Amino acid sequence: MSSLSPEARRLVGHGALVVIFGLLAGFAIGFVALGGFILDPLPSATFAFPGSERGWRAMHVGSLLNGIMAIAVAGVIDRVVDNFGTRRLITRVLTLAIWANTIFYLAANFAANRGLSPWDNAVGQGSIAGLIAFAPAAIAAFVTIWVVALLAKAAFRR
Repeated sequence: MSSLSPEARRLVGHGALVVIFGLLAGFAIGFVALGGFILDPLPSATFAFPGSERGWRAMHVGSLLNGIMAIAVAGVIDRVVDNFGTRRLITRVLTLAIWANTIFYLAANFAANRGLSPWDNAVGQGSIAGLIAFAPAAIAAFVTIWVVALLAKAAFRR
């Protein structure tokens, strides 16, 4: 039986799923670079894979880091945060944030403006993909800072 709280286990589970998305994005980097589905020794198929090498690399690295962050927090949250309500808040917000960032990385690959805003910006035209990328990530950026600050406060209080 696990000695982790349900909150910590939830963070590990969601973190691991986000890591899987990051690992899958690693294949997309190769598909874009090589111009199709090329996984030797499997049969190949040449086609224009959507997105950019830069965008898939961002999703690969960003999702891996987000997932690892959730797993790392899971490893310490039970020892650092005494208050159940704070532990539950950190878990819920961090789970929301890692998925919002994963959506950002994915949708940004299909947005001319890289998902940096829902409207036209210096790098491209606004689109639905840009809105889908931007909206959850904009919220996640601020709430992630907030809950990591709560975690730090709890750690220094002990």
